[in-house]
Amino acid sequence: MTQAAQTTVDKAYAQLRDQLVTFDFKPGSRLNESEIAQGLSMSRAPIREALNRLIADGLVSFEPGRGFFCRRLSASEVNDLYELRFDLESGAIRSALATCPDAALASFAATWRQNHTQTDGATLDQLVTLDETFHMALCGLAENAARLKYLENINYRIRFVRRINLEPGNRRVGGIAEHASLIDAIAQRDTDQATALLHQHLQRSADEVRLQIQDALARIYADDVA
Repeated sequence: MTQAAQTTVDKAYAQLRDQLVTFDFKPGSRLNESEIAQGLSMSRAPIREALNRLIADGLVSFEPGRGFFCRRLSASEVNDLYELRFDLESGAIRSALATCPDAALASFAATWRQNHTQTDGATLDQLVTLDETFHMALCGLAENAARLKYLENINYRIRFVRRINLEPGNRRVGGIAEHASLIDAIAQRDTDQATALLHQHLQRSADEVRLQIQDALARIYADDVA
């Protein structure tokens, strides 16, 4: 594949990923390659290559003889992804608190205490980005690139429900308070407390998201019933 062709595939991949993350395509709907290609002003070849890449991301499925389909929005899958998040992030915490220099932990704590004081007036998208970036930075303390890559993939797959979870004002405030407690435990190298707080934080979000799935589906299909 030439450099130009690869660049086109990368562009198609990024644009389709953003559309799939936000469910611009209905859950479970068939993805028409010709229509997508026309919409992105591309040929079908880079679209097909991008869709194949998105299968590995869990955002697209393929059925022989039928084609590509948008992922479904499933409460059980969301729960599984939150459990996997805990496995990845708790592993990062244990590794980081065992090996990370004091200066790095102090810098992480100072940076994120400051970041969390700047959320007044933040938009929903800014809060989602802040939440994702915080958890990626926490995971990054362990300096394990493979773990970060898996967490990044999970972030894409749960971003839609993450936005809905952060919409209520009480969850915005509660989530930041939970982050603050987690930061304190990490700064004190209290592994047991940090992992316990992380588990409570993610479990609370997962429990709320399960209750919000029907609302999420209603939003996705709002244009169909308007």
